[in-house]
Amino acid sequence: MPEKHNKILSSKNWAPHTHQALNAVIAAYGNQSSSFDPAAPPYVVFDFDNTSAIMDIEDTLMLYMLLHLDYRLTPDQFHAILTDGLENVGATVDTLLDKTNPLATIGNIADDIKVAYAWLYKQYEGFMQGGTLSLEEAKKSSYYEDFAAKIRLFYTVINGDFKRKAGYPWMTYLFAQRSSEELRQLAYQSISYWLQYGKFERVTLTSPADLTSKAGVIVSHYDTGLAFPNELKELYHVLQANGIVVYVISASPVDVVQVAATHPDFGYGLDNEHVIGMYYNKDENGLIQPSMQPGKNITKGPGKTAVITEQLMPKHNEKQPLMLFGDSTGDYDMMMELKDTKLCVLFNRYMNDDTQKLAREAFRTIEDENPRIVLQGRDENKGSLRPSEKTILLGTEEEVLIHEA
Repeated sequence: MPEKHNKILSSKNWAPHTHQALNAVIAAYGNQSSSFDPAAPPYVVFDFDNTSAIMDIEDTLMLYMLLHLDYRLTPDQFHAILTDGLENVGATVDTLLDKTNPLATIGNIADDIKVAYAWLYKQYEGFMQGGTLSLEEAKKSSYYEDFAAKIRLFYTVINGDFKRKAGYPWMTYLFAQRSSEELRQLAYQSISYWLQYGKFERVTLTSPADLTSKAGVIVSHYDTGLAFPNELKELYHVLQANGIVVYVISASPVDVVQVAATHPDFGYGLDNEHVIGMYYNKDENGLIQPSMQPGKNITKGPGKTAVITEQLMPKHNEKQPLMLFGDSTGDYDMMMELKDTKLCVLFNRYMNDDTQKLAREAFRTIEDENPRIVLQGRDENKGSLRPSEKTILLGTEEEVLIHEA
């Protein structure tokens, strides 16, 4: 990690044009500039997942819980989380999670998950219900294979296809029934586990054909690994050394992203007050409930922009952020709407969505001295940035730049 007095960002694996643009904006608006006002410093906003980090800390948390059967839920509670609030997102128990399988409805898959989880809940010693199986033994069972394949499909599709709403249940908050402190401990364990895992690869899960179930055989997958690139940690510190205030706004659970961005072991060096995530309800005992806190913005898309305009701009003389950093459609709105921002950095995930409008603009202005949008490539097989705008996607060797729809 750089010393705190380091005010110039080193090149490392930054794309040269992106690196140049970052240093130019920092020099022009940081405390090296004669126009800098320490009473009204500029500020920047980072996304966290797949921007400050490579991979997603909520997704890897869910994988950690699955691989370690680390849940605080009874089978009935588990099933209720999966099915409560479907109507609020425009789904029903008959909604298909796998359109190639007419049996793969939300209702059938949730029922199968409950059956498999109930068996594990009774047999695995870690649930302390009288079971005697070790974790390794439990994971060798057909019930675990069924549970893993189906909960993974459920999580992937629900988070990809549906949008949560403030004040309403959310069907994948399987960390419920923990206190914030317990979730923070779990987040630290998960982040540490995946940072040290060392492999970035796609793993396929297939539910067993010989186990009777409502949805039948289900195939799903997950991606392993997590990286906190030194380039991003250095950038956080260089910005702060230049008097520029750093915020994170993330769609991950607030307790999880605050651990990632503030714990000294992970190197980003923020404090909780500068890290905003998704907020959830708690019961009278302080235990997290699987529903979104009313009155809080959903921190992606227009909701992320609203956090900036409603919470951050009033703290900064109604000024918009100096720079914005993101990777996905969850960041597209703020980059388009906050037009006073001097620089937007898009981490290139080669996604077939609105981010490609930003990528095309970045490519069009790649020779400009003062671009508004720049692109940063990465190698998903190594969990690292690349000194290029081009990305190498997980499981491939080819460089890609812009997704032509």
